[in-house]
Amino acid sequence: MSNTFTAHTQHVLLRRNTSDAPDNDLENDLLLSNTSTHALQQPIRNRSDSIPCVDHEETVQPTPSHKRKQSDTGDLADLQIQLSPSAFRSSLNLERIEQGDDDDEDDDSIVFSFDNNRSSSQQGRLFSSYPMTKGARLVAAVVVLLVAFMTIRSSRKGRSDDGNMETPSDSKYNDGGNEEIIGEPMEAQIPKYNWIEFYDDVSRIPDVQSSGPFRVDANIGGLHLYENVCVTNNVDAPKAPYFDTSMRGLVYFTNDKAMQKNSKRCVPCKAEDIDERWGSGSSGSGEASNSVKHQCGMKGLHTMYASSVTDWNQCTASNDNHQMMIRTKQNQSPANAKHVHFFEKPTFLLQFQANDRESSLFDTLFTYLPHWHKFREEAFPFQSVISHSVEGCLSHNRNWFCEIAHHLGAFGRAKEIMWEQTESTLYCFQSLYYNQLSYQRTLSHDGLITKSIMDDFRDELFRSFALPRPRDMSEIRKKDAKLGMTRAFKIALYANANGRKDVWKGLESLVSSSQAMTKYHGVEFTLIDNLDNLTVAEQARAFNLADAIIMASGEHLANSIFTTDDTAFVELGCETTSLIDNSHFMGFILGTHTSIGQCQEGHSPEEVCVTCSGIGGLESSFSMTGVAFHELIDDLIKSHQDKVAFMRDSL
Repeated sequence: MSNTFTAHTQHVLLRRNTSDAPDNDLENDLLLSNTSTHALQQPIRNRSDSIPCVDHEETVQPTPSHKRKQSDTGDLADLQIQLSPSAFRSSLNLERIEQGDDDDEDDDSIVFSFDNNRSSSQQGRLFSSYPMTKGARLVAAVVVLLVAFMTIRSSRKGRSDDGNMETPSDSKYNDGGNEEIIGEPMEAQIPKYNWIEFYDDVSRIPDVQSSGPFRVDANIGGLHLYENVCVTNNVDAPKAPYFDTSMRGLVYFTNDKAMQKNSKRCVPCKAEDIDERWGSGSSGSGEASNSVKHQCGMKGLHTMYASSVTDWNQCTASNDNHQMMIRTKQNQSPANAKHVHFFEKPTFLLQFQANDRESSLFDTLFTYLPHWHKFREEAFPFQSVISHSVEGCLSHNRNWFCEIAHHLGAFGRAKEIMWEQTESTLYCFQSLYYNQLSYQRTLSHDGLITKSIMDDFRDELFRSFALPRPRDMSEIRKKDAKLGMTRAFKIALYANANGRKDVWKGLESLVSSSQAMTKYHGVEFTLIDNLDNLTVAEQARAFNLADAIIMASGEHLANSIFTTDDTAFVELGCETTSLIDNSHFMGFILGTHTSIGQCQEGHSPEEVCVTCSGIGGLESSFSMTGVAFHELIDDLIKSHQDKVAFMRDSL
């Protein structure tokens, strides 16, 4: 039999199977006239339309669709196959209506009936009942295989085991115009949200190597960048008697062979050096590092070394290491990481002493201040802030330092990351900015903070808190001098009555007796009861309205940043240790500071000093005689009058 196809003019009536369509669909029957071997280009209208086939000399060229099917069955209409003179149609009975020579052996016209309701045996008998050439049988077999393949493919991706539609992350589906590309399903995908990767199995974390610290600005110290590190919290520091909320641990990943042999590599140690040096080598230096044979890190950020989170877990689980951390007050949370949150966006580590206003100002804010001054003119390099000192520091917390940072816009538009309450989650960061604790505690790094930077900082606070008096009172005092006006001399006094140390006993009676004296009629005495009961704005206003501050020593003196230029500060106590007693700081705010301590044996009654009790204990107090107190007030009034006279004479 010849394999050459001879064209015949045939009329084929396509009728829908009554099981697939209602009777009235018969009016849509098509009368097709095949006049050549070219493919019929009739569009396919729906899933019940004809399935094209090829003649025995052509090869089937299916073009799979890249759009995910939305039905439970395969869409056979998506197969684009060239038509032969004999057409196939799914779920339709195709009958030969007209044929040339029934006995013509070269006639390759073939009629198939595809009915999904028939059994496989019935379909087999149907195929065998028609005369088929070898080539036609091959074509039929290919078509059947394609139909079976598409049906299985559709059913496999149609529904999941629980009966719900699956939407693999790498398949292509259409949802309002958004499409995904079909591909092989990805196994064990890491959950990710808002640039955060969540690991419930620490062994699945990719191997990383830490790097840093690097200076963020080569000309400004104090702010450093670490890469691929994790942060823990020291759980011993916040406890009595320290109440320190600023201590953190740093997990630093390294494959250094010498470090891997060090069994104490994961034990943190206290870093006393406030400089930013990060020593090289694994042995470190100093007494603390000799006990663990590695660098302790920086003050406030104590380093632990490991090759991975799993290695860190195993190292900290050692009983010897655990006991050593207990003895040295270096217990960390989490002690054993079961989950890891890995932050891809640059993050600022905000750590400060939440229970000490003065420490948070000098140890944290003044280190960051020159960088803030630069960032607000250019751009903030981080997009997130994380702090475990207090919860919600940049949003709802009313901590003194947090209020300052909020009013200052200290971190631009960075969002705060909230810590989970669980003790088993380790927080890791691709880029971590560390503001070195205590780097500018004494303002000894010259040139980092200037008078101009301090003025900008304080002007921003004065504006944000809407303080009644400006920072620079010189113009107001000049006008007063021209008009010959004399304003009342305002003194703010504080006994620290609710404190534990340096409590001023008898201050209220001293103020009452002074107010009754005629020589002090031009003086306004403001006795502050308890600063801790005042909001930060109220504390700022109390300091802002004063020309002189007379207070017991304590961290409340951090409010000095709200005072006007040329304010006089008098600090009293058995052991005055305030950080504002710093010539650099007083030079920035143009203030004067006087410390009054314990009276020495054989002192005169007029000597301005205090009598102490409970020195060296957890609680201490002091008192002052009326004579000494009045002597102190007289000195302050005279100094203020000299300033006013100088202003008047200079006009």
